[in-house]
Amino acid sequence: MNKPELSLIFVNYNSGKLVDRALRSFFNCEPEIAAEVIVVDNGSRDIGELREVCARYSARLLLLKRNRGYGAAANQGVQVAQGDFVAVANPDVEFLPGAVSQLVRFLRENERAGVVAPQLFYPDGMPQPSCRRLPRLRYVFAGRRSPLLRLFPHFAPAREFLYLDVWKRAEPVEVEAVIGTVMFFRRVAYQEVGGFDERYFMFAEDMDICERLQAHGWQVFLEPRARVVHYYGAVRRRWRRQTEYQRVRALHRFFTRRGGFFSSFVLTPAFAGYYFTLEALGLVGLGEFEYSWQKGKKGESV
Repeated sequence: MNKPELSLIFVNYNSGKLVDRALRSFFNCEPEIAAEVIVVDNGSRDIGELREVCARYSARLLLLKRNRGYGAAANQGVQVAQGDFVAVANPDVEFLPGAVSQLVRFLRENERAGVVAPQLFYPDGMPQPSCRRLPRLRYVFAGRRSPLLRLFPHFAPAREFLYLDVWKRAEPVEVEAVIGTVMFFRRVAYQEVGGFDERYFMFAEDMDICERLQAHGWQVFLEPRARVVHYYGAVRRRWRRQTEYQRVRALHRFFTRRGGFFSSFVLTPAFAGYYFTLEALGLVGLGEFEYSWQKGKKGESV
Protein backbone atom coordinates (compact mmCIF):
# COMPACT_ATOMS: atom_id res chain seq x y z
CA MET A 1 0.00 0.00 0.00
CA ASN A 2 1.30 3.46 -0.91
CA LYS A 3 1.70 5.96 1.89
CA PRO A 4 -1.80 7.23 2.80
CA GLU A 5 -2.58 10.93 2.88
CA LEU A 6 -4.95 10.46 5.81
CA SER A 7 -4.77 8.28 8.90
CA LEU A 8 -8.18 7.88 10.54
CA ILE A 9 -7.88 6.80 14.18
CA PHE A 10 -10.80 5.59 16.29
CA VAL A 11 -10.48 5.32 20.06
CA ASN A 12 -12.65 2.43 21.22
CA TYR A 13 -13.94 1.11 24.52
CA ASN A 14 -16.49 -1.72 24.40
CA SER A 15 -18.14 -0.25 21.30
CA GLY A 16 -17.52 -2.69 18.46
CA LYS A 17 -20.95 -2.16 16.88
CA LEU A 18 -20.44 1.61 16.84
CA VAL A 19 -17.02 1.21 15.20
CA ASP A 20 -18.67 -0.99 12.55
CA ARG A 21 -21.23 1.71 11.71
CA ALA A 22 -18.60 4.45 11.64
CA LEU A 23 -16.30 2.49 9.33
CA ARG A 24 -19.16 1.50 7.04
CA SER A 25 -20.16 5.15 6.65
CA PHE A 26 -16.57 6.19 5.96
CA PHE A 27 -15.94 3.62 3.23
CA ASN A 28 -19.39 4.09 1.68
CA CYS A 29 -19.01 7.87 1.47
CA GLU A 30 -15.29 8.31 0.75
CA PRO A 31 -14.14 5.50 -1.57
CA GLU A 32 -11.50 7.64 -3.30
CA ILE A 33 -9.64 8.90 -0.20
CA ALA A 34 -6.14 7.39 0.20
CA ALA A 35 -6.53 6.53 3.86
CA GLU A 36 -5.52 4.02 6.47
CA VAL A 37 -7.76 3.22 9.42
CA ILE A 38 -6.43 2.48 12.89
CA VAL A 39 -8.59 1.38 15.81
CA VAL A 40 -7.00 1.80 19.25
CA ASP A 41 -8.77 -0.24 21.90
CA ASN A 42 -8.64 0.81 25.55
CA GLY A 43 -8.87 -2.61 27.19
CA SER A 44 -12.35 -3.61 25.99
CA ARG A 45 -14.11 -6.88 26.72
CA ASP A 46 -15.64 -7.32 23.22
CA ILE A 47 -12.33 -7.96 21.46
CA GLY A 48 -13.69 -10.85 19.37
CA GLU A 49 -16.35 -8.67 17.79
CA LEU A 50 -13.89 -5.81 17.32
CA ARG A 51 -11.38 -8.07 15.55
CA GLU A 52 -14.10 -9.11 13.09
CA VAL A 53 -15.04 -5.49 12.42
CA CYS A 54 -11.43 -4.45 11.82
CA ALA A 55 -10.81 -7.41 9.52
CA ARG A 56 -13.94 -6.55 7.53
CA TYR A 57 -12.61 -3.07 6.75
CA SER A 58 -8.87 -3.86 6.71
CA ALA A 59 -8.36 -1.61 9.73
CA ARG A 60 -5.28 -1.95 11.90
CA LEU A 61 -6.12 -2.85 15.50
CA LEU A 62 -3.96 -1.73 18.42
CA LEU A 63 -4.82 -3.36 21.73
CA LEU A 64 -3.91 -1.54 24.93
CA LYS A 65 -3.77 -3.65 28.07
CA ARG A 66 -5.83 -1.21 30.11
CA ASN A 67 -8.02 1.84 29.65
CA ARG A 68 -5.48 4.66 29.44
CA GLY A 69 -7.95 7.35 28.45
CA TYR A 70 -8.85 9.06 25.20
CA GLY A 71 -5.80 11.24 24.67
CA ALA A 72 -3.28 8.51 25.51
CA ALA A 73 -4.97 6.07 23.11
CA ALA A 74 -5.07 8.70 20.36
CA ASN A 75 -1.36 9.39 20.83
CA GLN A 76 -0.65 5.67 20.47
CA GLY A 77 -2.52 5.65 17.18
CA VAL A 78 -0.67 8.68 15.84
CA GLN A 79 2.67 7.06 16.67
CA VAL A 80 2.04 4.28 14.15
CA ALA A 81 0.08 6.38 11.64
CA GLN A 82 1.66 7.20 8.29
CA GLY A 83 -0.54 9.98 6.93
CA ASP A 84 0.38 13.65 6.67
CA PHE A 85 -3.07 14.31 8.13
CA VAL A 86 -4.31 12.41 11.17
CA ALA A 87 -7.95 12.34 12.21
CA VAL A 88 -8.98 11.24 15.70
CA ALA A 89 -12.61 10.21 16.17
CA ASN A 90 -15.08 8.73 18.64
CA PRO A 91 -16.76 5.52 17.47
CA ASP A 92 -20.29 6.96 17.85
CA VAL A 93 -20.20 8.90 14.56
CA GLU A 94 -21.50 8.48 11.04
CA PHE A 95 -19.81 10.34 8.18
CA LEU A 96 -22.11 11.99 5.66
CA PRO A 97 -21.14 12.03 1.96
CA GLY A 98 -18.19 14.29 1.18
CA ALA A 99 -17.35 15.16 4.78
CA VAL A 100 -13.90 13.60 4.86
CA SER A 101 -12.98 14.88 1.38
CA GLN A 102 -13.98 18.40 2.42
CA LEU A 103 -11.83 18.30 5.55
CA VAL A 104 -8.79 16.85 3.78
CA ARG A 105 -9.11 19.41 0.99
CA PHE A 106 -9.26 22.21 3.56
CA LEU A 107 -6.02 21.06 5.22
CA ARG A 108 -4.30 20.81 1.83
CA GLU A 109 -5.25 24.39 0.98
CA ASN A 110 -4.63 26.07 4.36
CA GLU A 111 -1.07 25.57 5.53
CA ARG A 112 -1.48 27.28 8.91
CA ALA A 113 -4.52 25.21 9.87
CA GLY A 114 -3.42 22.92 12.67
CA VAL A 115 -6.80 21.27 13.14
CA VAL A 116 -10.23 21.37 11.53
CA ALA A 117 -13.46 19.73 12.63
CA PRO A 118 -16.79 19.03 10.90
CA GLN A 119 -20.21 20.31 11.85
CA LEU A 120 -21.92 17.70 14.01
CA PHE A 121 -25.61 16.80 13.87
CA TYR A 122 -27.89 14.78 16.11
CA PRO A 123 -29.45 11.68 14.50
CA ASP A 124 -32.71 13.57 13.97
CA GLY A 125 -30.94 16.18 11.82
CA MET A 126 -30.70 18.96 14.39
CA PRO A 127 -27.35 20.80 14.51
CA GLN A 128 -25.17 19.94 17.49
CA PRO A 129 -22.66 22.33 19.14
CA SER A 130 -19.38 21.57 17.38
CA CYS A 131 -17.02 24.26 18.65
CA ARG A 132 -16.70 26.66 21.55
CA ARG A 133 -14.69 29.52 22.91
CA LEU A 134 -12.13 28.87 25.58
CA PRO A 135 -13.63 29.27 29.06
CA ARG A 136 -13.93 32.69 30.62
CA LEU A 137 -15.81 33.88 33.69
CA ARG A 138 -18.68 35.30 31.63
CA TYR A 139 -19.34 31.84 30.19
CA VAL A 140 -19.59 30.03 33.52
CA PHE A 141 -23.33 29.28 33.01
CA ALA A 142 -23.16 29.06 29.20
CA GLY A 143 -22.20 25.43 28.59
CA ARG A 144 -24.09 23.11 26.25
CA ARG A 145 -25.93 21.47 29.17
CA SER A 146 -26.65 24.65 31.09
CA PRO A 147 -30.23 24.94 32.40
CA LEU A 148 -30.13 28.62 31.34
CA LEU A 149 -29.74 27.55 27.72
CA ARG A 150 -32.70 25.22 28.15
CA LEU A 151 -34.88 27.94 29.66
CA PHE A 152 -33.64 30.76 27.44
CA PRO A 153 -32.60 29.42 23.99
CA HIS A 154 -31.39 32.87 22.95
CA PHE A 155 -29.23 33.36 26.08
CA ALA A 156 -26.49 35.56 24.55
CA PRO A 157 -23.40 34.26 26.41
CA ALA A 158 -24.32 30.67 25.51
CA ARG A 159 -24.83 31.46 21.84
CA GLU A 160 -21.49 33.24 21.79
CA PHE A 161 -19.64 30.56 23.79
CA LEU A 162 -20.96 27.70 21.63
CA TYR A 163 -20.95 29.52 18.27
CA LEU A 164 -24.55 28.31 17.97
CA ASP A 165 -25.27 29.85 14.56
CA VAL A 166 -22.03 28.84 12.85
CA TRP A 167 -23.55 25.70 11.31
CA LYS A 168 -25.41 27.90 8.80
CA ARG A 169 -22.19 29.35 7.37
CA ALA A 170 -21.07 28.42 3.87
CA GLU A 171 -17.34 28.74 4.54
CA PRO A 172 -14.82 27.61 7.15
CA VAL A 173 -14.76 29.60 10.38
CA GLU A 174 -11.75 30.14 12.61
CA VAL A 175 -12.73 29.32 16.21
CA GLU A 176 -11.04 29.03 19.59
CA ALA A 177 -11.67 25.32 20.11
CA VAL A 178 -13.50 22.48 18.40
CA ILE A 179 -15.39 19.63 20.04
CA GLY A 180 -13.21 16.53 20.15
CA THR A 181 -15.71 14.11 18.58
CA VAL A 182 -13.89 14.30 15.23
CA MET A 183 -10.67 16.29 14.80
CA PHE A 184 -8.56 16.40 11.63
CA PHE A 185 -4.99 17.45 12.43
CA ARG A 186 -2.03 18.44 10.34
CA ARG A 187 0.45 15.88 11.57
CA VAL A 188 3.34 18.33 11.97
CA ALA A 189 1.16 20.60 14.12
CA TYR A 190 0.03 17.69 16.29
CA GLN A 191 3.61 16.60 16.82
CA GLU A 192 4.86 20.12 17.46
CA VAL A 193 2.62 20.47 20.53
CA GLY A 194 3.27 16.89 21.71
CA GLY A 195 -0.18 15.55 20.89
CA PHE A 196 -2.90 15.22 23.52
CA ASP A 197 -1.99 15.82 27.15
CA GLU A 198 -2.34 12.33 28.63
CA ARG A 199 -3.06 13.71 32.09
CA TYR A 200 -6.62 14.23 30.86
CA PHE A 201 -8.32 10.83 31.00
CA MET A 202 -11.28 12.06 28.97
CA PHE A 203 -12.95 15.47 28.40
CA ALA A 204 -11.23 18.87 28.06
CA GLU A 205 -8.28 17.39 26.14
CA ASP A 206 -9.81 18.94 23.01
CA MET A 207 -9.81 22.46 24.51
CA ASP A 208 -6.31 21.92 25.84
CA ILE A 209 -4.77 20.88 22.52
CA CYS A 210 -6.57 23.66 20.63
CA GLU A 211 -5.22 26.22 23.09
CA ARG A 212 -1.67 24.85 22.74
CA LEU A 213 -1.90 24.78 18.94
CA GLN A 214 -2.84 28.45 18.88
CA ALA A 215 -0.03 29.28 21.30
CA HIS A 216 2.34 27.79 18.70
CA GLY A 217 0.87 29.88 15.88
CA TRP A 218 -1.48 27.28 14.36
CA GLN A 219 -5.11 28.02 13.53
CA VAL A 220 -8.24 26.10 14.60
CA PHE A 221 -11.21 25.85 12.23
CA LEU A 222 -14.72 24.50 11.93
CA GLU A 223 -15.79 23.47 8.43
CA PRO A 224 -19.63 23.67 8.43
CA ARG A 225 -19.90 22.12 4.97
CA ALA A 226 -18.39 18.87 6.26
CA ARG A 227 -21.16 17.12 8.16
CA VAL A 228 -21.07 14.20 10.56
CA VAL A 229 -23.86 12.59 12.58
CA HIS A 230 -22.89 12.19 16.23
CA TYR A 231 -24.87 9.76 18.37
CA TYR A 232 -24.15 11.91 21.39
CA GLY A 233 -23.46 9.93 24.55
CA ALA A 234 -23.91 6.53 22.87
CA VAL A 235 -20.77 5.29 24.63
CA ARG A 236 -20.46 7.22 27.86
CA ARG A 237 -24.13 7.14 28.84
CA ARG A 238 -23.62 3.49 29.80
CA TRP A 239 -21.13 4.62 32.45
CA ARG A 240 -22.76 7.90 33.49
CA ARG A 241 -21.33 8.15 37.00
CA GLN A 242 -17.77 7.36 35.96
CA THR A 243 -17.86 9.73 32.99
CA GLU A 244 -19.38 12.58 35.03
CA TYR A 245 -16.55 12.19 37.52
CA GLN A 246 -13.96 12.27 34.73
CA ARG A 247 -15.63 15.32 33.13
CA VAL A 248 -15.50 17.34 36.35
CA ARG A 249 -11.95 16.13 37.03
CA ALA A 250 -10.83 17.23 33.55
CA LEU A 251 -12.43 20.65 33.84
CA HIS A 252 -10.78 21.08 37.24
CA ARG A 253 -7.40 20.32 35.70
CA PHE A 254 -7.97 22.65 32.74
CA PHE A 255 -8.90 25.61 34.92
CA THR A 256 -6.32 25.08 37.66
CA ARG A 257 -3.51 24.49 35.15
CA ARG A 258 -4.12 27.96 33.76
CA GLY A 259 -4.56 29.72 37.09
CA GLY A 260 -1.80 28.44 39.38
CA PHE A 261 -1.90 27.70 43.10
CA PHE A 262 -4.43 30.35 44.13
CA SER A 263 -6.81 29.21 41.40
CA SER A 264 -6.45 25.63 42.58
CA PHE A 265 -7.09 26.63 46.20
CA VAL A 266 -10.34 28.39 45.24
CA LEU A 267 -11.59 26.10 42.48
CA THR A 268 -10.96 22.68 44.03
CA PRO A 269 -13.77 22.92 46.60
CA ALA A 270 -16.01 24.58 43.99
CA PHE A 271 -15.58 21.67 41.57
CA ALA A 272 -16.05 19.16 44.39
CA GLY A 273 -19.34 20.84 45.29
CA TYR A 274 -20.36 20.83 41.63
CA TYR A 275 -19.68 17.11 41.30
CA PHE A 276 -21.60 16.15 44.44
CA THR A 277 -24.49 18.35 43.32
CA LEU A 278 -24.58 16.45 40.01
CA GLU A 279 -24.58 13.15 41.85
CA ALA A 280 -27.42 14.25 44.10
CA LEU A 281 -29.49 15.43 41.13
CA GLY A 282 -28.77 12.19 39.29
CA LEU A 283 -30.06 10.13 42.19
CA VAL A 284 -33.45 11.84 41.94
CA GLY A 285 -33.55 11.64 38.13
CA LEU A 286 -32.59 15.24 37.38
CA GLY A 287 -29.49 14.85 35.22
CA GLU A 288 -28.03 17.77 33.30
CA PHE A 289 -29.78 18.92 30.14
CA GLU A 290 -28.65 17.86 26.70
CA TYR A 291 -30.75 18.21 23.57
CA SER A 292 -30.35 14.61 22.45
CA TRP A 293 -31.90 13.37 25.69
CA GLN A 294 -35.20 15.13 24.91
CA LYS A 295 -38.06 13.43 23.12
CA GLY A 296 -39.96 14.85 20.20
CA LYS A 297 -38.35 18.30 20.05
CA LYS A 298 -38.71 19.96 16.64
CA GLY A 299 -36.58 22.58 15.00
CA GLU A 300 -34.28 23.44 12.11
CA SER A 301 -32.58 20.39 10.66
CA VAL A 302 -29.87 19.53 8.21
